[in-house]
Amino acid sequence: MDSTPTPLDPQSHTWLELGEVQRLLLDSYPGVALGLDLEGRISWINPAAAERLGYARDALVGQPLAGSLVPLEELEVRAAQLTTTLGRHVAADASVFGAGLSHAGVPPPPEPHEWVLRHQDGSPHPTRLAMGSVRDHEGRVAGLIAVEPLVRQAEDAPLRLTHHDSLTGLPTRAVLQDRAEMALLRAARQKSVLALMLIDLGGFDALCEQYGHSVGDDVLRATAGRLHFELRKTDTAVRLERGQFAAMLVDLHHADEATLVAGKIAKSLAAPINVGVARLSVVPRVGVVWAPAHGNQLLPLLQAAEAALAGLPDNEGGVASAAVPA
Repeated sequence: MDSTPTPLDPQSHTWLELGEVQRLLLDSYPGVALGLDLEGRISWINPAAAERLGYARDALVGQPLAGSLVPLEELEVRAAQLTTTLGRHVAADASVFGAGLSHAGVPPPPEPHEWVLRHQDGSPHPTRLAMGSVRDHEGRVAGLIAVEPLVRQAEDAPLRLTHHDSLTGLPTRAVLQDRAEMALLRAARQKSVLALMLIDLGGFDALCEQYGHSVGDDVLRATAGRLHFELRKTDTAVRLERGQFAAMLVDLHHADEATLVAGKIAKSLAAPINVGVARLSVVPRVGVVWAPAHGNQLLPLLQAAEAALAGLPDNEGGVASAAVPA
């Protein structure tokens, strides 16, 4: 009998040592499961993940995970964390996904890390993913597998609430702080402009009193979705409190770009929102500031944006920029 190993089926080579049983298990897995090649491209995705993220199953195959499902700023934050943890430089590219799998020659067990995956419509989906390596018949690492550990909601809630707003799914102020630190350093290095917008929904409290807080929750979710539609993949939108949001725009060439985007956001948020049979409206006010003109840290920028908002009437929407310090 010929003992030559049977070549892998070219149609299923990304599965490598995963047999049919494992493949069926992953296809029926209720959480997110992704296969990646060594360049960080998606080689397969299970049906549950594709449905949750709003894609046809084949639409993401061949696409880089970074920039398609994972925003590029997420890579920068994770790379900085791994650089500190591993004691060596980790570049903010596809190598981030497998950087923690082997250290000092000893492969550790996969540690779940919370990523913010992007839905096809742009909305954020915080997801904990444990990365593992997939090996070929000779034991060589030939790809990665990312699996969402299934945990009880009570166990997962503290982590989710720490990093993301439970109502809108947007990152919290703590996440904005982390991203702003990295983005401000990059802006100073590249001589680019970083803009910060403080967005207040005028009339939101009155709306909640008249229609109830459940309707107010629907308005906040719709606002979050509209913000994501207007922003680029590299920008960040967060909910601060009640009817107040913030947006950080990075890698701008001129401050005028931020003012233009702020106008688009104000117009989008002012459009009526369908809640059941009602069409409700809020009056968005947007304060715009930018670094380095208004500061080179998040707190001074937020304070400057609040000052810009103070110059706008409560019952009138609009966009205002803070005065540039002399």
